[in-house]
Amino acid sequence: MLDYNKTYKIGETFSNRPFRGVIENYDLAEPEISRGEKLIIETVSVKHSMGGKTLYDIIWTTNAFPLIISERIVELFNSNGITGWKTYDVEIRSKKNDLIDQKYFGLIITGRCGYRDYAKSSIILDEIGVNIKPHVKGFYFKDDYWDGSDLFMSNPEENGNSTMFRFCTDKVVNLFKKEKIKNIEFENLNESTLAIELYNVPLTDKQKSEMENLKASR
Repeated sequence: MLDYNKTYKIGETFSNRPFRGVIENYDLAEPEISRGEKLIIETVSVKHSMGGKTLYDIIWTTNAFPLIISERIVELFNSNGITGWKTYDVEIRSKKNDLIDQKYFGLIITGRCGYRDYAKSSIILDEIGVNIKPHVKGFYFKDDYWDGSDLFMSNPEENGNSTMFRFCTDKVVNLFKKEKIKNIEFENLNESTLAIELYNVPLTDKQKSEMENLKASR
């Protein structure tokens, strides 16, 4: 059974220190690959693009969609029974295009949950820069659907659109904390907020009423 208190959204730290790569062949960086919806059989080259030369267990890319993980993480996933994932082969290269002799993989997330259901979120006031504006709080899934995997992504929405939000259970969070895996952040889904006016969030009549009441109470 899905417990939002034990479910997290995976995100970046946006630090300038870690190695950040780029996949120059954009066809090999499509979102469908990371979602496991497009088969990839060739080794993908990930070249240094930004940040320092230090390779962390997690490598983010300027392509936005791919997430690259070390051999150590693959071993941790296997030895701890983490579910909902598979990998494709990558090679890591320096800015000068020299091959770096460290083993990494592209992460494919095969676990699934329902697409986002904004109607389940509460309305709060939160900061946008120096202003206080209405936000929705809580990231919840349509029909609370979740296939039980430790790593998962949302099913396509009714219009067929997909997102690249990655989710995980507290089993993954606790494992990463224990093993001191850096260059990654986790946000509990109950605490996730989104500015309504910036993202054109669809609201129910009840939520619209709650929003107006909050504005009036300021």
